[in-house]
Amino acid sequence: MSSIRVTGGAYDRAERPIYFTAGGGEFNAGPFVLTAVNELMSDAEEGHLRGLLDGGNRVLLDSGIFWLTNRHARAHAVTMDEALALPPEAIDGFTELRERYVHLTRTHGDRLWGYIELDQGGQLHKRRQRAALHDLGLSPIPVYHPLVDGWDYFDELARGYDRICVGNIVQAPSTVRLRILHTLWERRREYPHLWIHVLGLTANEWCLAVPPDSCDSSSWLAPLRWNHQRIETAMMRRTGSLPATFRYATGDPASYTAAARMCADAASALARTWRHAAHRAQDLTGSPAPARLPQEGALR
Repeated sequence: MSSIRVTGGAYDRAERPIYFTAGGGEFNAGPFVLTAVNELMSDAEEGHLRGLLDGGNRVLLDSGIFWLTNRHARAHAVTMDEALALPPEAIDGFTELRERYVHLTRTHGDRLWGYIELDQGGQLHKRRQRAALHDLGLSPIPVYHPLVDGWDYFDELARGYDRICVGNIVQAPSTVRLRILHTLWERRREYPHLWIHVLGLTANEWCLAVPPDSCDSSSWLAPLRWNHQRIETAMMRRTGSLPATFRYATGDPASYTAAARMCADAASALARTWRHAAHRAQDLTGSPAPARLPQEGALR
């Protein structure tokens, strides 16, 4: 265990599982919030981060690479996969984003729940960028992309760090998402120290069977973005939509605020349901990720 690098920030391993709500500004009630560097480029925006931390929220800082690479892909008419494979220096605005990232992590790193590495490019570039951040005294959470990095790289990160993030979820079809979660669940059982955070995953019924330790999404904001009624859940499974009368009235700030608060409350309830179910399961198994049994055979 002595060779395992502890990633930066303050977190409690007993405080699992966690659903981080992303976006939402003042309506994001927390207490677990993901915010990205690209949302904190000005002093006023940094003040918002400071307010979240002062208010007792646990904040996971995203590097903003997904946003930056998406912007680059649109500007240069290339696919997202092609853009993600480019070296960091080839991405428009990377230098400015990195400078802001370093400032924010140096200033607030000890108060953050954690901060995600600058995961632009393949393994070679990610290792290089991570080493440069280590040289600055920072300890970011590494990012693993199962569709492109290969499982040997997962084992490398799992042996070397206490936490890792997993990408390739946001744009993957549901069948691929489920397969990734199953494989992560099986492989992480070899690493009882490891915390896995899945990027861009809304907590749902899959998290009852093959749970990560934490995940994040902004999908709780969907009824506000497109003004449709909420889809409600029971035991984390979608059960149906509320009536159309639950939509906010266009142009009515009070109605919009009420809808936003309802969305925030629903996200908080979803997170509490997941944690309650996970704790009950752990009471039965004794571990959030029970070790593999001999009769299960070799992991493939």
